[in-house]
This record gives sequence, structure tokens and C-alpha cells, in this order.
Amino acid sequence: MKIVVIGSGAMGMLFGSRLALHGYDITMVDVVPAVIEKLNNQGLYLEGDDGDHLIPIKAAFAEDINEEVDLAILLTKAIYSRSALESAKKFLGKDTHVLTLQNGLGNIELISEYVPHDHIIAGVTNYPSDVKGIGHISSHGSGYTKIMSANGEENKMLYIINDALQDAGLNSQIAPDVMVSIWEKVAFNAAINATTAVCRIPCGGMAVTEQGKYLAYTIAKEAVAVANAHGVAASEETVINSLTESIEFHKDHFTSMSADIINKRKTENEFINGGIVKKAQEVNMEVPYTEALYDLICTIENTYNMQKLNTDTE
Repeated sequence: MKIVVIGSGAMGMLFGSRLALHGYDITMVDVVPAVIEKLNNQGLYLEGDDGDHLIPIKAAFAEDINEEVDLAILLTKAIYSRSALESAKKFLGKDTHVLTLQNGLGNIELISEYVPHDHIIAGVTNYPSDVKGIGHISSHGSGYTKIMSANGEENKMLYIINDALQDAGLNSQIAPDVMVSIWEKVAFNAAINATTAVCRIPCGGMAVTEQGKYLAYTIAKEAVAVANAHGVAASEETVINSLTESIEFHKDHFTSMSADIINKRKTENEFINGGIVKKAQEVNMEVPYTEALYDLICTIENTYNMQKLNTDTE
């Protein structure tokens, strides 16, 4: 099975390295020349609980891959999905399946513009992975991966992909209710990512005041209510417990969205809080807290050149 991993960030390198380590034909795709060169010439360095591994691996720009592949694993930020898939057209054949493990809502709909709906596998993973340098990641601790065909039907390719991920030690399981996990992760991210991003603080900052905790929990509840209105049995209790754990036990961790805002980068706001707002509109629901955070982050992202982080207004 020929597999292309689109996106050589923390999660892309984790999945690519684990699959390559177990003998799968992997090509990493990226847009940064230094990343392509380092992976091709020096391999991918993985620090894991089972030791450190230097893994020979292929890497290329999407436009340089001319052969159709069996599986494309899409692990870019959702905001880059369209440009990534446009570049991937040459290797997305009539039999190619696309697996998305990305954050947010709307990923399936976007991918369906490029491959048939029954060739899309949607999933979620909670494995830890940190980039230590170009071509170098660290992943310690356990996790899970849940996947399911986007059309809800089990098929041969779904089992082949699940087996490959299990072989690679990525604790994969076929989950008919995968949309529950996807929505619960979206609710969690909307609650903790957006709030910490606006405040430019680590997760623990949301517990400093009762107002902070109330805001995070209220956004989570809004998101779960929208999921339930769409027939997805997401659990408010599950999301609240995850938030409480993050605030208490990962208090010094800066979420990806918070880090993006601090470093004046584009965030996944459109697919997380914005995704919830769109889904709420579809069922005529109001999500005032979620929408307010979405609007605030939109404003912040589009005024980086005007922002000052000190009190000097002269």
C-alpha cells in the first residue's frame, strides 16, 4: 500500500514515522524545502517510549509525486487543506482513499470536493507529539486513534487502514460513532483554545478566575448542544471533565491556537469556533459565547500589524 502523509508537522511526522518504522511505503509531503531536504538526506528522528529511532523516509513536494497512491493521510492544519488537496490532485486517483485526523468541523465536506464521499475516512487521535526541530519529534505517552468511513459504512479499505495503524502501534479502532469523538474534541478545543488564545495564556490561566472557568465551560456546553441538535450524542460531562483535567494538570501548556496568536499566525478558528457557529445556524440555534470568541479571534488575526503589546501609546 502506497501511503502519502500530507503535512510534516508534529502529527504528520508521528504517523509517517510509525508507519515507516513498521515497513509501510511512506512519502511525506510538505511545502518547506528545508523539511524535504532534511527528511530525504537524514531521515526522521523519533523519540518515543520504546526508544529513539532514526527512520529513513521519502519526502517530496506534492507536485513532484506523479504516481497515484492508495492512501493519503491529511494532517495539515484545516486552514491549509484546500491548497494541500489542490497540490495533491496528481496522486489522488479514482481508487485513492483520504484519511483526515484534523481538528475542527467541515473537513469531510471539503475533502469530498476532491475524492468521492465513500473514499473518505474520518477520525480523531489524541496521541501527543512535539516538534523538536526539522525532522525531529518527541512522542511520549499513550493515546488512541478512532476512524470510520465518512458515509458510515464499513468497507475493505477501512479495515486495511485500521490494520496498518494498529501495526504501527497507533492503537486504532473502527468506531461507528466516531462523530461523537470528533464533536467532543471540537467542543473541547473551542472552549480551551479560543479562550486561551484571546487571553494569550496557558491552560491553567482559565482557572484563575471563576469567570474564566465559566466562559470555557459555557462554550463547551454550547458546542455539545449543537452536536446533539445534529443527532450526534456528544456528552457534556465528557467534555467538561476533559476541560477540568486540562486546566488542572496541563496548566502550563499553551494551546496551539494560543501559540498561533502569540506568534501572529493564522489559526484554525474558522474550523473550530467558526465550524460550531455554522452548524448552529443550520439548526437555528444561538451560540452567543462561541460566536463572540470566533468574532474576537477573527479580529485579532486580521489586525496583527496594528497590535501593540505594551502600554506606550505614543
